[in-house]
Amino acid sequence: MQNGIQRFWILVQGEITADLKKPFFISAAMLQLLTIGMLCYLGNPNIQIKTWNSLFWIALIFSTFQTISRGFTGISRNRWIYLNQLASPFLIVMSKIAYHGLQMAIFSTLNLLIFSLLLGYPVQHSLVYMTALMLTGLGISTIFTMISAIAGKTHQPGVVAPVLSLPVILPMILVGMQASQKALQPILVSSVYKDLWLLAALNFLVLVLSGILFTPLWRD
Repeated sequence: MQNGIQRFWILVQGEITADLKKPFFISAAMLQLLTIGMLCYLGNPNIQIKTWNSLFWIALIFSTFQTISRGFTGISRNRWIYLNQLASPFLIVMSKIAYHGLQMAIFSTLNLLIFSLLLGYPVQHSLVYMTALMLTGLGISTIFTMISAIAGKTHQPGVVAPVLSLPVILPMILVGMQASQKALQPILVSSVYKDLWLLAALNFLVLVLSGILFTPLWRD
């Protein structure tokens, strides 16, 4: 058990080191978040609450897609062999999901900060909103990671990944947007907790499926 945890952290540290050596994708995502926030502010600084929430999610998804979805698409065959010797397929995919989930949490917080500074902070129930944001971000990063593993086995992963990813993440995004929209209202709707439980269930489902499906895919 302890050996597995150590290998897990070694894999996560390897992901962090690799991104620090080539920070282009992370820098590009941050720049896109700032650019979209500025464009929204310059276009209409006094936007409605529903529009604020919609633009927030649009900025987050499309700015982070390239960074999060490249999990396995850029791995060479030699790298695959090295990782296979270092840890089990389950630990490999879970370390990727954990790191991308951390990235998504950072990008989500940064996007919320940008929108709050430029367009105001209309959130009435911050804890509920942040919970919905983090659960949705984790689910999106998990789906993107698994899809990138599938796309990495094809000859054109850059084309396959977005085609497969966007339809799959739509249910997660719709539930997350619905929950976050309720957190913007002065009176908290009790049904928001059903949405949060649904998000948690969807996260559990995609995590389990990723752990199960990745092993045969990895050995292929």
